[in-house]
Amino acid sequence: MRILGEATVARFASKHAGSRKALQRFLTVATNADWPHFPAVKQTFPATDLGRQSGRLVFDVGGNKYRLVASVDFKEQILVIERVFTHEEYDREVL
Repeated sequence: MRILGEATVARFASKHAGSRKALQRFLTVATNADWPHFPAVKQTFPATDLGRQSGRLVFDVGGNKYRLVASVDFKEQILVIERVFTHEEYDREVL
């Protein structure tokens, strides 16, 4: 996957130092992934959800401490990271 939005991850990690390693692991795995469809994403990251209305992927990162929201173009193999939240922020803002 080609990853867009790494600056979003870097900004979040600079504010939440404890997230840095988990987010870097996520980026490494996602960069090396070749996901043809959502079920393939679920094989790699089983806790990933697909937003019903938005169609965006919601990844649980760092043992469920963080949420990474991204859109994906499976055909072009592009993952666009839109937002990163702590679990609490995600629950407050999204739910």
